[in-house]
Amino acid sequence: MKSTTRGRRHELLKEIKGYVITCLCVYIAFTSVLSLNFVPSESMEPTIHRNHLIVNLRLSYLLGDPVPKRGTIIVFRENSAQKRLLVKRVIGLPGDKIGFSEGKVYCNGEELTEPYLLRQGVSYSKVMEYSVPEGNVFVLGDNRENSNDSRFIAGTYVPIESIYAEELFQVPVFNIKY
Repeated sequence: MKSTTRGRRHELLKEIKGYVITCLCVYIAFTSVLSLNFVPSESMEPTIHRNHLIVNLRLSYLLGDPVPKRGTIIVFRENSAQKRLLVKRVIGLPGDKIGFSEGKVYCNGEELTEPYLLRQGVSYSKVMEYSVPEGNVFVLGDNRENSNDSRFIAGTYVPIESIYAEELFQVPVFNIKY
């Protein structure tokens, strides 16, 4: 009888050990490889809706400062003094010239094709052209009428070292109170 009790106890301890290791692996994955962020505004609609959760890939930005591709949705720190994270789309890369004319965005003189926009032909800026410095990117929200992006944020450009992650996918979550 003692033998079977000891055997059950041993099996239970093995099972608990397995759960602990699994939880530890999930924790490590979500703190170093992935991150979760809620999008509290409409600035990225229709691509990412208000109050949706996005799952982001952090690994490449933890290991270095890679330059994201144009069109990539990134999560970045608004500035080094604030912890607030913003979610926007990369429009301009280092060395690019970004221009605005008649509601359209131009990169190095060529009109960008932007099928993800909430409304076509509403992109505007007080400045007609931006030159993206080395080590920085230029970002815009997909909802150009309601986005705090490179046209309006202090410093205009997002330093590549401020990029926290790239968006992988989103999960609809509603009725979240902030």
